[in-house]
Amino acid sequence: MGKDGIGMQNDLSRKPKKKIAFIVEYSAIKGYYPFERTSILAKLLKTEEDVTVFLKNVSDEALEIFTDAQLSPILYDHIDELVKHLKELQPDLIVQDGKDTYVEYVETIRPLCKTLVHFDDFGEGAELADCNIMSILEETRETTAQNILAGSFAFAVTDTLKSIAESRVSNELSNPPHIIVAYEDGDDNNLTYRTLRHLTHLQIPLKVTIAIDREYKHSISDLQMMALSRRNTKIFKDDKPLDKLLPVADIVICNANYTPYKVAAVGIPCIVSAQNERELNNIFPRENNGFINLGLGRKMKQSNIQNAVMELLLHEARRERAVRKQIQLEIQDNNEVLKSLLLDFAYERHNIVSL
Repeated sequence: MGKDGIGMQNDLSRKPKKKIAFIVEYSAIKGYYPFERTSILAKLLKTEEDVTVFLKNVSDEALEIFTDAQLSPILYDHIDELVKHLKELQPDLIVQDGKDTYVEYVETIRPLCKTLVHFDDFGEGAELADCNIMSILEETRETTAQNILAGSFAFAVTDTLKSIAESRVSNELSNPPHIIVAYEDGDDNNLTYRTLRHLTHLQIPLKVTIAIDREYKHSISDLQMMALSRRNTKIFKDDKPLDKLLPVADIVICNANYTPYKVAAVGIPCIVSAQNERELNNIFPRENNGFINLGLGRKMKQSNIQNAVMELLLHEARRERAVRKQIQLEIQDNNEVLKSLLLDFAYERHNIVSL
């Protein structure tokens, strides 16, 4: 390398850092995942750029996600405080995640940055952003806005999921086969109870573990009574039950929000059941990506879920196909894709039309 090369390197290392601000607000329908995605991306970008995270009226659970990642977010209660912070910071890029936005909100923060990017925003404010990156995409959006960039790349992967995937060696069934039931994000219609009830009627040896996280709203005693009536059936209560249960799962039964992405990052045969219309319309957890989709959970028939379980248990080729389709999505590589995409936005190297 000649002198010019060294000179260029020095110039590069001296370039001013870009200011990137993440703003996250809790949304019951999306659960805690938007906080996880923000902490993953903020931590990745922090090594190269000037990153600030803003959290609105946040719970201890959400805050913990950031402190675990050695990030120190700025907390605020009201938009006026946020505006004041942003005026001082003058960010090049704002990344908004969590709650769906409304027009007035976006009109307020839009002038305070050069580029505005949203994640999974179904609100009316989304159309005013430079880009809305969607991992949860509804097939029913007839008027797909020009600024939507959609695909499975939009799911950021935790280190825990990466290490679970690396340690998973085969799709051989355990004896008896182990089914994990994990309805994340609140489980409003108590599909956990419904699913367990249907599974208890299967007359085959099975091990069933019910994942109960901190968002589960219903009585656990009903589940416990049912679990007692059947051998090898357990209730597992934990802050992050899925992280502990995915390594031992033969089949996962879950809702159709972000959970199927977590399963696909690892590669496990999966049956999904939607908690609401938005999940029902989510085009990711479908047959083409290796999932068995039972539609709306509150209309779930016993025969449908039993047939889906039996299909996966009896046919090795069916399980292998499911895992192969999930692994082909290369969700493990998403973080680098998202990092470079956000850097393109921060450095204004993007042309959304060509994307």
